[in-house]
Amino acid sequence: PGASPCAPYSRAGRGVGSSQAPRKRRAPPRRAGGAAIFFVLGLDLELTPRIIMRAMKAESSKKREAEYSISQVCAQTGFSADTLRYYEKSGLLPGISRRSGRRVYTEENLRAIKLVDCLKKTGMPLAEISAFVRLSMQGDRTVRKRLEMMRKRAVAVGKMMKEMQACADYIDFKVWYYETAAKEGIATHKDIEKTLERYRRESGRDFNL
Repeated sequence: PGASPCAPYSRAGRGVGSSQAPRKRRAPPRRAGGAAIFFVLGLDLELTPRIIMRAMKAESSKKREAEYSISQVCAQTGFSADTLRYYEKSGLLPGISRRSGRRVYTEENLRAIKLVDCLKKTGMPLAEISAFVRLSMQGDRTVRKRLEMMRKRAVAVGKMMKEMQACADYIDFKVWYYETAAKEGIATHKDIEKTLERYRRESGRDFNL
């Protein structure tokens, strides 16, 4: 008589004569939402919580905001450590946290340092920068005041840029003048109007002293 369809599988050919049950197969790990979700069977089930916790910790560490020491901030910004400490003491850089007594800077702190540096380069007094920082710490209710301060600074910067452009144009003329003098062996031009006319012709600029 033929073998019963309910007969157990053999080890090699899955035929008759073996009492061993088929092995359970592990499904491959999958990812969902950035955290690893593992579908496991059998005894490996007890490992699942540890694997998931390990994956979640790795994901959390990636999302943690970068932190910098004061020496790293000095290297990035060009400021000295003394300057950063002075700015913090003056209220220009609030919110610097400490760990084991050492300053720890975040990306937000770096942006604040860049803002202070930018405003300082425009000629804005430190007292005004400090006032702007205090307004920023008060939240949305000071937006209009900060807007007015930035508008005034924009006008001042525009004026400075025009003045600096005029200086740059004058220096360009002097460079041309001395290059021409060195080439032709003449350091003094008696007729400045003819000299200017020649410069305008050669440079294509409408320049006047």
